[in-house]
Amino acid sequence: MPIKCGKGHQHESIAEVKACYGVGTAPTMATYQKNRYPGNCVKCGSKVAPDQGRIDKVAGEWQVSHLTGKCPEKVQANVPVNNDRYAVIPHGHYATPSLTGHNDLDFWRVDRPTEGVYAGRMFVKRIIGGRPAENVKRDTKFRALEAILELGVDAAALLYGRELGRCSRCNRHLTDEISRQFGKGPECRSKG
Repeated sequence: MPIKCGKGHQHESIAEVKACYGVGTAPTMATYQKNRYPGNCVKCGSKVAPDQGRIDKVAGEWQVSHLTGKCPEKVQANVPVNNDRYAVIPHGHYATPSLTGHNDLDFWRVDRPTEGVYAGRMFVKRIIGGRPAENVKRDTKFRALEAILELGVDAAALLYGRELGRCSRCNRHLTDEISRQFGKGPECRSKG
């Protein structure tokens, strides 16, 4: 008979309940939490059924991935996770014509971690005034990346710097006219 823990999970044994709470876990036991609801894997985009994957909190948002941490080979071959088309877009901040038409411009932050579990991946966040940058869903991510490519990577970065008066690379305030013309501060301009 299944045991329901205080987190609402179903377990087959007391040992599983203890593992769910991290009590008495041996170094070899898994320290992740299973997904209660279906979702799309953040690595390959395929569906992950309830209790068949894991969830991890990244930048304040829960993300679903396959339980083993490795996506099935056939799924990886069909879904381009690190599309070479977007390799020309570096980490930074960009402005593009609005995707929805509700505003004249949309503002984006592109993150490309170089270390850790997400090294080599690309994340896109929408910047909305007065609020923290928000993660966007997969389809919006690719529409934003396409909009950046269509406008031109340098032009989108320059537009961000000029419109908001912030460096398109590090997002610090641009306090002189030359920096605003380039859309980047002197330190970031020297880095390329």
